[in-house]
Amino acid sequence: MNQHRITQASIRHAHQALLSFAQEFEIIYCQRLATRIHFVRPCMHSLVHLPQEVIRIGPPICSSQWALERTIGNLGEEINQPSNPFSNLSQCGIRWAQTNTLIAMIPDLPVDSPSEGLLLRGSKDLGDGFVLLRARKGKSSTLQECEAEALCDFLPTLQRGAEIPVIRWAKLRLPTGQNCNSAWKEL
Repeated sequence: MNQHRITQASIRHAHQALLSFAQEFEIIYCQRLATRIHFVRPCMHSLVHLPQEVIRIGPPICSSQWALERTIGNLGEEINQPSNPFSNLSQCGIRWAQTNTLIAMIPDLPVDSPSEGLLLRGSKDLGDGFVLLRARKGKSSTLQECEAEALCDFLPTLQRGAEIPVIRWAKLRLPTGQNCNSAWKEL
C-alpha cells in the first residue's frame, strides 16, 4: 500500500490480506465480544479502509505526513558541513525549492530519477529493474551452512555442500522503486 505507484491487482490482493488479518485479529484477541472491543485500536480498524483510500486519494505515501517526514529526513541527509548545519540545510532547502519551481513552471523538463534509469555511483544493475545499491563488502566471504542451504534451494544450479563465496550488498532496489535493506548492513 505504500508504493508510489500501485496496480489495481495489488490493491485487491492487499485488501484481501488486510481483511483476513483484521478478521483473525478479532477472532484471536477479541473473540468478537463487545466487552473486548478496546483491544481493537483505531490503527487496526483503519487498515481495513486503507485500500479504498488508496483508490480515492492515492497511496498514503503521497497523501499523508510521511511525505513531509521523508522530506525532513532527505534534507537532514544532505547536510555535508556539520560545522554549520543550519546554513547548509537552508541552502539545500533553497535548491530543492528552485528545482521544484522549475518543474512546476516547465512540466516537460526532463527530470532524472533513480527509479527511472539513473544509477547511483557504485550500484550494479542486475536487469529486470533490480539494482544492487552500496554499501558492499570489499571481499567475498563464505556463507554459513544454513545460508548456503537456503541459497541452494533458491538457485538449484548451485552445488550443495560446496563453499559458496558471496559479496554482501547493503540494499536492493526492486522494480517498484522500493529499496530492501539487508540484515548484514542493518545489524
